[in-house]
Amino acid sequence: MSWSNGRAVIVSRRGGPEHLRVLETRFPDPAPGSVRMAVQAAGVAYGDVLLREGLVPKTSYPVTPGYDAVGVVDAVGEGVTSPALGQRVLARTEGRGGYATHVQVSADFTVPVPADLEAGALVALPLNYLSAWQMLTRVALTPAEGTVLVHGAAGGVGSALVELARLRGLRVIGTASAARLPALTEQGASAVDRGGDWVRGVRALAPGGVDTVFDGVGGFTSRRSFALLAPGGHLVVYGITSGLAGGRRSPAALARTAAGTLRQSALGLFSKGLGIDGYMSATYVPAHPRRFREDLTELVALLQRGAISPTIAARLPLERAQEAHRQLAGGVSGKIVLEVAPA
Repeated sequence: MSWSNGRAVIVSRRGGPEHLRVLETRFPDPAPGSVRMAVQAAGVAYGDVLLREGLVPKTSYPVTPGYDAVGVVDAVGEGVTSPALGQRVLARTEGRGGYATHVQVSADFTVPVPADLEAGALVALPLNYLSAWQMLTRVALTPAEGTVLVHGAAGGVGSALVELARLRGLRVIGTASAARLPALTEQGASAVDRGGDWVRGVRALAPGGVDTVFDGVGGFTSRRSFALLAPGGHLVVYGITSGLAGGRRSPAALARTAAGTLRQSALGLFSKGLGIDGYMSATYVPAHPRRFREDLTELVALLQRGAISPTIAARLPLERAQEAHRQLAGGVSGKIVLEVAPA
């Protein structure tokens, strides 16, 4: 077996951003069915924070975070016919490995991409935009010209939901902090300050209710949002950021989230004509590799045509992963990208 030398961000143990360290690492040849990529850029996500904080089941340390990466295939495992050696690809990991100069991924979760597309925009697609696209097109089909409510609408997945929902002709109401409301308005959304009485604000904009709510906050936010649904509406829960406090594991925040969790029986949903759906990318994507490739290919085509333009909150070198996590905890508009210099 041959090895490639490089660098990786390692989480040494559960805790804060200070436990992220860049270490010299050796990367083995890929296993059968997999490829190894020389990474050009990696995305930073809340899932990485959950991994660092010990909130992802079956995590053992040390571990390298990173769900999404773009780069060039530099080794091909046995049985792989596509992608080819030297081909540029966009990839989705199993939730680990992206923060590195090299990463091994299943060939089933790669999509070839043109050499001229910018790496930062591309790396916003496999997690943020794919999650948004699949929720809009596969989980909760909102009626044409319907109204959707997006919580955390200035964040990574939230801003993708706003852009893609608008692209599909939907009316969008988005909640965000006061400082980020102008950005939402520029995207064409009706912006509501989440720090105020956002329920009242949404009711004023949609007196008859909204068709779909996309909630990555969870807890009491889900409960209050359910009451805002129009007949036939759906609540889609895709995250529990309310379980963190300042980007850190918090027993008190987790307890509040659990206490506020919406509980509805099947009979109750039937009688109200409403639906609740859950979307967990870490579960849905591995179960449906064909859908992953189809949907990501469509998103790359939209990017290439200029139909979508991912918001990049920050571009930082791999060595500043700690800062990336601190920025994410403080709230950002769009995607944070780690740019990777060649090994």
